[in-house]
Order: sequence, then C-alpha cells, then structure tokens
Amino acid sequence: MREILAVFAFVLLYNVSVVAQVTLMPLQQESRSVAADAIKSQPASNSRLQANTLPFFDDFAATTTGLPDPERWETAGGTYINNRYGRNPISIGVASLDGVNAAGAPYAPLSVATGASDTLTSQPIMLGSLVPADSVYLSFYWQSGGLGDVPDRTSNNSFYLVLELLDNAGAWQPVWQQNAVGEVTEFAQVFVALSDGRFLHDGFQFRYRNIGRRTGLADVWNLDYVELDRNRRKGQNTSTDITISRPLTPLLRHYAAMPVPQFLENPQAALSEEVVATVNNLGSIPGAISWRGYIKLAEAGSPVDTFLRAPGLVPGEARQFEVSGTPRITNLPLPQEAFKIVQGLFLDTREQNPLQRANDTVRQETQFADYFAYDDGTAEAGFSFISSSSTQVAQLYELNRPDQLRAFRVYFPQVGNSLEGTSLIFRVWNDADGVPGESVYQQAFQIRYSEVANQFYEVVLPQPLNVSDRFYIGWSQPGGLFVNIGFDRNSSAAGRRFLWGGVNGWVSDAFTEGAVMMRPVMTGEALSVAEEIAADPYFLYPNPTTGPVFIDGIYRRISVYDMMGRTVHSQVAAAAGKPVALGHLPAGMYTVHIETSKGIIVKKIMVTK
Repeated sequence: MREILAVFAFVLLYNVSVVAQVTLMPLQQESRSVAADAIKSQPASNSRLQANTLPFFDDFAATTTGLPDPERWETAGGTYINNRYGRNPISIGVASLDGVNAAGAPYAPLSVATGASDTLTSQPIMLGSLVPADSVYLSFYWQSGGLGDVPDRTSNNSFYLVLELLDNAGAWQPVWQQNAVGEVTEFAQVFVALSDGRFLHDGFQFRYRNIGRRTGLADVWNLDYVELDRNRRKGQNTSTDITISRPLTPLLRHYAAMPVPQFLENPQAALSEEVVATVNNLGSIPGAISWRGYIKLAEAGSPVDTFLRAPGLVPGEARQFEVSGTPRITNLPLPQEAFKIVQGLFLDTREQNPLQRANDTVRQETQFADYFAYDDGTAEAGFSFISSSSTQVAQLYELNRPDQLRAFRVYFPQVGNSLEGTSLIFRVWNDADGVPGESVYQQAFQIRYSEVANQFYEVVLPQPLNVSDRFYIGWSQPGGLFVNIGFDRNSSAAGRRFLWGGVNGWVSDAFTEGAVMMRPVMTGEALSVAEEIAADPYFLYPNPTTGPVFIDGIYRRISVYDMMGRTVHSQVAAAAGKPVALGHLPAGMYTVHIETSKGIIVKKIMVTK
C-alpha cells in the first residue's frame, strides 16, 4: 500500500464474492492558520538577544499557538505543538514532526523522494562554563506515529528521526538516530550525554530532524518532555513532576456536540456517567495531591460549578493514573439557544518549579447548536471504505424527542487524486434491531474540497425529513471508488458506525477507532399531529405494478430511486386521475419520494414485468 499512501488501520469483511476494506489515509494538508498568524508576528531572526541558561525544559503543555515556544525554540522549523497526535503522552501537549510546514502545506507536494521535513531547533544555550565532569545530559521522549501516520520501516532505513548537536566550530553533529520501526510505539525515553568538550560552548544548540516523505501529514514522530541540565545520570530522572497526560473524556455520553432541543429534553441522560483524565507521576516517590473538576457556560461571567474535589495518592512512576468524576449541570443556567459548556480539571501538586505547572490544567468545550457530531472538528486522517460491490457507511443517532432532519454537513480532505464533483448518495435509514434497516431517504450530492482544512460544507434537503427514536445517516458509492471523508482519531463512535460490503449485510465497524466527519443538522421541531395524520393517506397502487402507478393524495413532485440511490424517474404531479408511468424501469424494488406541502413522504414500490 506504500504506492498509494500509508495505511493506518484496516478491517477486512469477507464473503464468497466481495472483499471490503476500511483504510485510514494520511492527509495532504492541514489548516494551521493560528500557527501561520503567529509566524508573521515573530521577529525576522530566530536568534535571541540573550542565550538560555540551564536548566532547559519544555513539555509543550504551555504552548497555545501551535508553534514552539520562541523563548526556547526557533519557530521556523515547521514542528507542530498540539494535543492531537500524541498517544498516551508523558504530559499534555507534544511536538509533532511530519511532512507539512508550519502553515500546514506539504514541503514537496509532487515529490516521491525522501528528505528532511520538519525540524525542531533549540535557541542558543550557554554551556561555556561547563566541563565534561559536570555530567550534562539531554533527555527526551520519542514516539513513532501516535495518532498520526506511522513512519514505514525500510530495508535501507531511509525513514528516521535524528538528533544533532551544534559544536564549537558551528557544525551540526548527529549523536542519536531512531530508524522507523513501521508501527505505533509508546513514548520511550532517551538520555544523551554531552561529554564531548566540543559541545560545551555558549552558542550551543540542539535540533531534531524528521527524514521521510515531504508530501503531507506523513511519517509522524512525536516528542515530549525535553530536559537539559547538569549533574544528571543516564537513566535517572530527577523530576518529581506529576502531570495531566490526557484531557478529560467527553462531557456527553455518545456525542461531541448535540442540538439544543435534544439535549434540553433530557440533559442528565445525555451526560457521560463520568469524565476521566489521566495523570503521570514522573518521579519514583508517591505524590500526595488533590484535584478539582469544574464546569461552566463558556460565556463571560457564567457561574462555575465544582463537580469534583478530591485528594489522592499517585504511585511513583505511575502512568495513565485515572482521575474521574460524575459531571453535573443542575447548577448551570442553561439557555434555550445555542451555547457552549466548558469543563476543566486542575491538579494541586504544590510543585515548586513554575515550569512544571502548565501541565496541571486542562479544559475543553462542548457545543450545543443544531447538529449532532461524534467528531471534534479536526481530521487526523481520511476514512475510506471500498468494496467490489455497492459500498455503504452509516452512523447511528438517537433522539430524545421527534425531530426533523433538514441538512447534513460533511468534510472531504485532500487525499490522493482529486474527486471534485464526483457524485455520492446521501442516505437515511431507520433502525432494525440495532443496525440500519430500510432506507427512507436518499439524495445525490457531490464531493467538494474546501480551501481551508477541516471546513465542512452543508447540503440542504429539499424538505425536512421527519425522524424519531433511532435513525442513521451516511452515504453509498459505487464499488471500487476510493473516497476519503474526514476522520477524527481523537473521538469515538464505538458501536455506532456500520459498514455494508455485500451479502454479509451490515457489520459494526468495531476495529477503526475514531469518528467520520458527517453531521446531521436538525430543525428542532417535529411534525405536528395534524401533519402526521395528513400524511397518512398517501399510498401507491397497484403495488407491485407493471408500470402505471396512482398516488392517492395531493402532491407536488415525485422522485424514484433505484437500490443504488440513483434517480431513475422524476416528474411534477400528474393530472387528476392520471397515473405515473414507470413501465420503462427494469423489474425491481424502488424508493419513491412524494414531495408535499408538508414535507417528503417515502414509499417503496415493486415493478414487475
């Protein structure tokens, strides 16, 4: 698969005649506009007026621009500071080195050659007063891939991460190299001794370089918790830092965002039973700390409710130690219009080192507007499901009250060859005992790429579609078509995404962790009882039919779709007493959309010959 791009994950669904596959593909670009704006505000020179002194430390927890901290690092190397691509990081925030620059554009979009891409270079550090006996060590943690593209292992080790030190003659000397292993790894710590006197000078710098593909978000390496100091020993951590390593899990039980009316109908049932963050103790001694979880509306002046306050003992060298609490919103004045809820966690570690305090706090926002979302709005990959027959993907949504689907939003990232303008079929299914059942709506729409990454575009239905209880939305496409839809690897739709690859029927995609970036948009209103009763008399006869079909009721237009979701017949209302002629269609089952003044009514009809 190297020829078409790297594969993160896959699941094969077999039957006699069909092979179907889920593939996650690295993106070609990413929107890093915040970082791009920050670059413009940086001084033209990367040099500081005064060099740093020891100790040097950065765990990337305090950076908010996406750029490395200019007090510690040069900012022009393209390295991305984020809380998205690290898997089980040492502390919140990692430095990711990939194949795109600081603005998110590939270094060499048309090249297939391997070369240097992102670089992370320290600012100058004053080491001139030190000697090798001072035992100066640089330590850091590295990770292959994480939640990004895994650097591929090759026979000639052409993909690797390298650490270089600047000597007193101004030359960069490689002192450590990690060749690609071809798989995701946990973070591993490395100690490098500065025992050579060439490196103990006042203009000393060190840098990391990513050698790999330069065509997009490929060959990702993550760095965390970089320390440089004297009087250290190889393999011995002097830090007593207790850090938040992963943010709080979602506030909502199933979603990243919900429509306001659906949430307000039963807020407590929509909330997660508990929210969880993880903590690492980087020291060898158990740490007695306390923590506080809070929740509030995002608007200024909103009251803060502390839903969690507890002490705890974090074992020495603990990794992914869980801190959890039950969220509540009973003390929040919830608006009836769109709003955001902020939840956060604060550790009281009583740490004396101010550099270690940034990793003690984390917060996140949950949006309540007019749509459901499983994703957090950022894609780490492209999701593609292909088979040799008809391909369909569906995601489940559950309603607290009847509603109407008025539109859907979807994000298509740039991956591989352009499919701009290619038609897919948007579908809505009812529920059949926990899997998609009857297809109750379908509509053709086209693939569109946005100029800005992670930008959804909206497709409006001709008329709102009445839905209740459980329904599914998704798409179908011809077999063999390699379509990529944005995929958020930091979110979860576990047990709620289903794949159709042939005669096996619907299969839950339990192997590919993440969320497809397609969102149903709701009106917030259900059809009234009178409207539902008015819709009941509409029926088609005869059914089955050899061709002529009569529609009982007043309507504006009908559209007929085959089982692939393609429009095979469409016309305005026939004159009174006149049938709709479907004799030209091949024998088979069809879906008929009857457009009325109240909405769209969906019926099935069988054409026989």
